[in-house]
Amino acid sequence: MAAATDSADDDDDEALDSNNGDDEMPDAAQDLRLFLTQRCIQSFMYLLATCMRDLHTVSWLDSFVKPITINNYWDEDEDLKPGSEDSFLEGDKRLGSKLLNYHGLSALNTTTFPTWDSFFNELLEQPDTVLMIKTPAELGKRMYSEIDIDIEPARLCARIISVREQIAGEMTGDLKSIANMGQLIFNSYMKNTKERRDTKKKTTEGNGLGTVDDDEPKPLGFDHPSSMYMTFDPRDDAEFAPSPLRKGNFDLLYNLVTQAAVLKLLESEDGVVVGEDVVQNRASQLFLSKFYKDRLLTHFVGSQWYGKGDDFIEELMFGSPIMMSRNQDKDIDEGGEEGEEEGGIEESKISSTPPLEIEPMRIAEQVLLKRDKLALEWMEIMEAAPSEHTDIRKSQLDRLTGVAKAEPAKFVLEEDFQ
Repeated sequence: MAAATDSADDDDDEALDSNNGDDEMPDAAQDLRLFLTQRCIQSFMYLLATCMRDLHTVSWLDSFVKPITINNYWDEDEDLKPGSEDSFLEGDKRLGSKLLNYHGLSALNTTTFPTWDSFFNELLEQPDTVLMIKTPAELGKRMYSEIDIDIEPARLCARIISVREQIAGEMTGDLKSIANMGQLIFNSYMKNTKERRDTKKKTTEGNGLGTVDDDEPKPLGFDHPSSMYMTFDPRDDAEFAPSPLRKGNFDLLYNLVTQAAVLKLLESEDGVVVGEDVVQNRASQLFLSKFYKDRLLTHFVGSQWYGKGDDFIEELMFGSPIMMSRNQDKDIDEGGEEGEEEGGIEESKISSTPPLEIEPMRIAEQVLLKRDKLALEWMEIMEAAPSEHTDIRKSQLDRLTGVAKAEPAKFVLEEDFQ
């Protein structure tokens, strides 16, 4: 098994490297149902690792999924990484899991699992496996030097499906909250704008020297609602305990729906409708396209820090308005000529027609409105998730009762147990 595992790891590394190229970076939002499947697998692996200490089943699942994970900001050996506060970090690197420690979108290989249910269908076709664990001889003889661990895909499928249904129920409530956050963001922004102090002109209190206080915190555009994660009250007997990666699930869902809203606006034939001027709407769409592409890797691809969805909106709100002539709207997409400011134009090119104004604030408003609407549509998908599991549960029962034919059980020797 050791040789086979090493070979599989090499294949995974090659697949990961091939997906790290700039030309192959995912630029489309992950399918919502596939995202739900990814998070239920990760949550189930977390339960196995923390509650049952079943690291071998975690390792088996990781080798079966073959996740595509991209790390943007840190080394593999760093302890502090996105999701580390609610993920399992195992010191034994041989039993570590790429998927378990990954806080990001699009971790499932869509070539292997093109649809949300393909993972479960493939899982049910896997033969039962017995992992024969032996302690390395150099560690000496122990009371439990040899143990067997049964891997039954049909039973794993039933347990993962249950986790998927619970997370779908939680995300239904999350999406309802997200649908109401657009107006809260604008109210918070207007309030902070009135109360914001100019940190460049503020002097250090008490010294009268007119110097800038370097320790003065920078003003926030708005209070980030994505940081207000829902908590569980253990005294409420009527509620189920939350799924183990509750905080991470909300953050990634928030990030995904923000990305999907932006892409919906970029695909619109009418552009980003900020007014009645067709040229202005098209220019706003080109501006948003460049703004999104410039932040694709830092906000939506690979493992990310928490709150990236709000960071994207805040950076867009803080953007300065751009004045340009109407025959220069294509410069937005190209970033302007070398030596000019973004969106700027030469004085000789200014025409007598009224200038075209691009307002990032109004573009952010359209993103939030589209996100609110999209969140309500996704609520219906999450509510219907349990009913979509009927065929999977039937196949799982057929496998358990022997109705569906399966390959003979195989025995695999592992020497990673210590």
